[in-house]
Order: sequence, then structure tokens, then C-alpha cells
Amino acid sequence: MLRKLLTVILVLGAAWLPAGAVSHDIASLSKWGPYSKEYYGISHIDGLSSGIQVEFCLVTGQYRRNFKIPGALYESGVHPWHVSPDMRHFTYRHDIEWKDQVYVDATWHVLDERRVMLEIHCVNQTNLLQNINLQLAVRKAGGKKGEWTPQITEGEGFFTVKYPEVETPYTVCWNYPLSEVREWRCASLEHLMPLKVHNHTSKRLKGDQQGHYTANFLRPVTLRPQSDTTVVEWIFCGERKIPGQAGNDREDVFRHGRPDRPSLPLGIRLLQATLLTNVVYPIDAFGEPIRHFCPGKNWNSLYTWDCGFIGWAMGEIDPGRGYEIIRQYTTVPEEEAPFVHHGTPLATQILAIGDVWERGGCDLSQLREIYPRLKRFYDYMTGPRFRKPSGLLETWNIFYNSGGWDDYPPQWMLRPQKELRSRTTPMVSTAYYIRCGKILRLLASHLAASVPKKERSAFTADIKQFDADIAAMSKGILDNAWDAESGYFGYVLHDADGHATGIYTWTPEMGIPAQDGTRAVKGSAKSTNFDRGLDGVAPLVAGIVNDTQREALLSHIFTPGELWSDCGITAVDQSAPYYRKDGYWNGTVWMPHQMILWKTMLDLGLPDKARLIADTALRNWERECEDSYNCYEHFMIETGRGGGWHNFSGLSSPILNWWTAYNIPGTVSTGFGTLVTHAVWSPNKSSVELTLTFDRDLVGDEVAVIACLSSGPITRVVKATAKPLVLKF
Repeated sequence: MLRKLLTVILVLGAAWLPAGAVSHDIASLSKWGPYSKEYYGISHIDGLSSGIQVEFCLVTGQYRRNFKIPGALYESGVHPWHVSPDMRHFTYRHDIEWKDQVYVDATWHVLDERRVMLEIHCVNQTNLLQNINLQLAVRKAGGKKGEWTPQITEGEGFFTVKYPEVETPYTVCWNYPLSEVREWRCASLEHLMPLKVHNHTSKRLKGDQQGHYTANFLRPVTLRPQSDTTVVEWIFCGERKIPGQAGNDREDVFRHGRPDRPSLPLGIRLLQATLLTNVVYPIDAFGEPIRHFCPGKNWNSLYTWDCGFIGWAMGEIDPGRGYEIIRQYTTVPEEEAPFVHHGTPLATQILAIGDVWERGGCDLSQLREIYPRLKRFYDYMTGPRFRKPSGLLETWNIFYNSGGWDDYPPQWMLRPQKELRSRTTPMVSTAYYIRCGKILRLLASHLAASVPKKERSAFTADIKQFDADIAAMSKGILDNAWDAESGYFGYVLHDADGHATGIYTWTPEMGIPAQDGTRAVKGSAKSTNFDRGLDGVAPLVAGIVNDTQREALLSHIFTPGELWSDCGITAVDQSAPYYRKDGYWNGTVWMPHQMILWKTMLDLGLPDKARLIADTALRNWERECEDSYNCYEHFMIETGRGGGWHNFSGLSSPILNWWTAYNIPGTVSTGFGTLVTHAVWSPNKSSVELTLTFDRDLVGDEVAVIACLSSGPITRVVKATAKPLVLKF
């Protein structure tokens, strides 16, 4: 993984938008990229505001036997395999015969805004002769319905397509002699290609006529036993360019060297590739078609809390782009919405900003721009619309999900009971926003110290606001939510006036709630706190618990058979009567809240506990990726196997943060309450001098700091101080 310590130049609008427009696009991205919502390959966007892209995908297969379509919306046997951090070179592994028997590694090299070279490495590791076929298919996606059929010009070794609504023609050239150009008249290749494998004579294959693909059919490519070969194709924005001239582009790539492929564990490389290729266009943001890093191609839409984690992990690959992703979900006063919202309304962008900012080299201009935008997000979510007189937050009226955990038992039980739900508050909302308030207070203090005294009044006012918010919300939790019998905090019930009346309790007649509506009763258990799970330990993240509560919560987190499992920290205590083995979150292990607890362990001065969380996650991740080549959503406790979406990068992305923290020299990791304001590294990353500032609530407490040097990671436990601390490693 390549880290870039750089100063990011902020671009408020994409290059293709009118001057002065506020953009939520990722402006650093190229016109070329893996933007299709349906197929793995490459797309070109000629005009960002059009909502149109021209897509290219490689279809492989065994000649006269099958076509392997690179579908991105199901397990099609295509794996994001390697992507350079600048996204100019990306490789997909196409399985023809699983596992590693017959396959194609297709690498798309973006040479410049008008040229792409496709390098198709075909491999036969069997003891049989193999015949395969290759088809580079192109279509227009988006635009007016019915305007998808291009003008086609073809000749020996090339074809050119010119689409309605797209000014630029596109030319595809190849260097393989046995070929023909065919048209596929259908909306989806999956619905027509498998039916036409044995149609060996038609050039125009008709399906539902609701779309159009032009493809060159290279066949057969014969592979001798234990052999490989490489076929090269080129894509040009513009008219025909003969293959002989196009060959110079290949020489350009190889003359300057292949893209750097640092030695990474397979699971880390696959997740980095998956994160960088889970980007789609167009997504609508305030009427603007934008490019957007999504949790997976199955969810080609905005996702607020997932994308905080995506930006967090992207900061380890490209800090500038990580910052853009965080910024994408924030707004300015000229925009009506206080933030870009879809899904769980947790401000993970605030939780991530310290690490992303530090990875980018601690540039104050970034902080000055992002701070008021993040505060706007925070102010809305902690304001009177959601905060009850008890001081606790209730956000059910904008989304059913409080912490991203779809089938968390008390949340799921409350979902159909709207009146009761409106009077019941989970812990995660209030606890995490307390932590967000502390992060913003720390940033405000740092910004105030960077400006002349006469300019500090606004930051001083903000700090007073954060103090009051934190005190009110903390009081709401500590006065009303602690359940000493279970050793967890709980969902809090309220009366009609918003005053707390008690803790939401599970009783045997409630059964075990699940997403499928079943409520099987587990034995004859007695009544108990309904919040024995990740929500019930959330106040630990806020940093507001007393010593007794802290020890009880840590015991639950790290006791096998409770929240701890061989896969890591579960969502629901395994000893709770409403735990079940077959849930989506209930019975599985996910990475996002583990990331937050990992940071919390550093806040608590418990680096060994943090390392246990990270090592367990990394070990299970690598084992699954080695077996399946997939990047899954979660791990099932019963088997330790991955499950959910197969090319997922949203909530699984903390894997990259953990691996970087302990393996990439030049990385500093701290808890939420420690801000790295300055870092001076030796040239070979063998030592570092850090300047640290601390949240006021940590002063006098022990915190942990990890610095990954060229010799390996070193952890120091220090006492937080009221003034900046200089720490040398």
C-alpha cells in the first residue's frame, strides 16, 4: 500500500461544472474509471453533468462452450485483483475454471484522458489444451431511452462506435488475427449471451432490443498445458487508429515500467482493489450527477455511515481522496440539507476526520474548511428535533436503524411499534454524538490556537456549546441507562413529555426477534436487559463511564461466549436469551464498531486489547480471502466463514486501517481523544517526533499511541496533558 503524505489542494467544483457551483463529486477522479453499476471493466465520462457514460467490459469463456459475463451484481467469478492507488491501472481476475486453473487477468491501463490499453493475460495451469474466447463489449449507459444504438464502422483489427448524445466516437483496436465484430441487442448481457453461445454464424444477436452492445469476438485463443499468453487491446476517444500505431502505447507503458505492486498480503490487496473499484456513476446529489464510492455495486446509492468508513480507509491509500469522501457528505449553509443523508444517521465522518487529516500531512487549510461543515452535521443531529428533555437522542423518525445493525434485537422489536419506539432511545446515538462533540471540541481548540486572539471568539463559543452538549447528553445516559444487574447500559423508555421512565426489558414471551418476522422463544429464560450487545457498551466509546461500569463493559467485550468470539466482537451477547445464530448482525461479527472500539482501547490506554481486536480481524480476513478471493460483509460466528455481499468494501474497510497501523512505516494511530498536530519523521521512517494535543476529559489519564517505524510498530502509553505534548519514538 502506498501512502501519500501530501498537502491537498481543495477543488470545490468538478472540472466539468459551471464556475462557482458547489459540487459533491470526487473531483480528483479521472474521466476513465470502473464506474459501471452493472459490469466490471472501465467507463469513460465525457461530460459529468450528462449522466451518460460509455462502458467497456471484457467477456471471457471457453470457446464454443460458455461465456463468462463480468457481472458486478452477483458472484460472476470476477474479482477485483489489484488497483494502483492512483487508479490508473486496475486488474480483474476472471475465473474461467476455478480455482487458478484457467483464468484471465485483465489489466486496464489509463494512459491519458483519451487512451486506455487493455492487457489480457491468459493462463492455463491445467495439463490439458484449453481454448478460450475474449470479447470486449461496449455500450452507452444513461441518456434518453431508445438512444443506445451507435453508428458502427469496422475494419481489420478495429471498430469505431458513435453514440447519440455523446460527442466523442470511440475506437477499439486489437492485435489478435481471428476475430469478428458482433452486435448484441439487449439490455443485459446475462439474459442473452448464455442463450447464444452456440450461434456461431450471426453477427447481430437479438434479445429484448432494450439496449445495445458492440463486441469484438476473438476466438479461439489456444493455451497449451501449463502455459500463458497475453492479448492486447486499445480504446481511443476518437476515430480509428491502426493497431501498428496503437502498439506505441504499449511501449510507453512498459518503457516507464509497470505500475508499482508493493508486496501486500492477499486479503489486504483484494480489499484495497475492491474499495477502489466500488465507485459508481451517476449518483444524484442535489440534482448533480456525481461519482461516488459505494459499499458495493449492489448498493449504487448514497450511504452516510458506510461512507464515513470508506473515507477513513481511503485515507490509508490516498489521503486526498479520503478527505474528498469525508467532505462529500457535508454541506455548506447555501445548501438546504445539513448533511448528505441516507441510512444510519451516525456521523462517522466526524469519527474518521482525525486520522484522515493526519494522513494528509496535517494541513490546516483542510481543517478550516471541513470543521464548520462537520459541525453543521453535528448541530442538526444533536439539536432539539432529536434530543429529548432527558438529554438522550432518538433518531427513529429519519431512519429505522440506530447503529447500522439491521436486526439488533431491541431495535427490530420496536420497529412495528411506532408509538413505543418514539418514546425509546438507544445508547449508540447519544454515546457516539458525545464522542463527536469531543472530537469537534478538540479540533476547535486546535484551530483557535492557530489564529490571532481577535479571531478566536467563534471557536470559543463553539467550545462552550460542546461543553454544554456533552454534559447534558452524558447526564442523560448516566442518570437513566445503567443496569447494574446485567452490567450493560440499556435502551431508555420515556413518557409522553420526554422524561425517562426506565430501561427497556426483554421478557420470554417476546421471543427472539428476527428480520424474517419469527420470534422463536429460547427456553424459559427470565427477563433481562434487552440491550446486551454493542449498543449496551456504547457509552464506553463516549468516555463518560465510571470505573465500575468500565470494568463491567470491558469484561463483556473480551469474555468468550459473551461479546467476544473467535472472529472478534459480536453484535449481540452470545449468552443473552435473544441471541440467535442465523441473524444478519445477530450471530455475526462486523468490522465497523470494532474499529470504533479499537480506537477506544487506545483512549483507555489499553494497547494490548486494541492489538487483540486488530489481529483477530486481520487473521480471519486473510484466511477467508485466501480461500474465496472475496471480500465479505461479515463473519458468521458458528463457522468463522465470510458472508453477505462478496465484493464489499464499506463496513469491511477498517481491515485496511488496522493493517496500516501495524505494518506501514510512517503511520501514527491514536484514540479519538488524541490529535496528532505535527509529525517529523526521519528520512527512513526509523524515528518520529510527534506533537499531540488531548481532549480535556482525558487530562491526567493514560492513553496509548502507536507509531509504525521502519523497524515495526511501537506503542507508548502516556498521560494526557493540558498542553501539547512532544513525544519521540
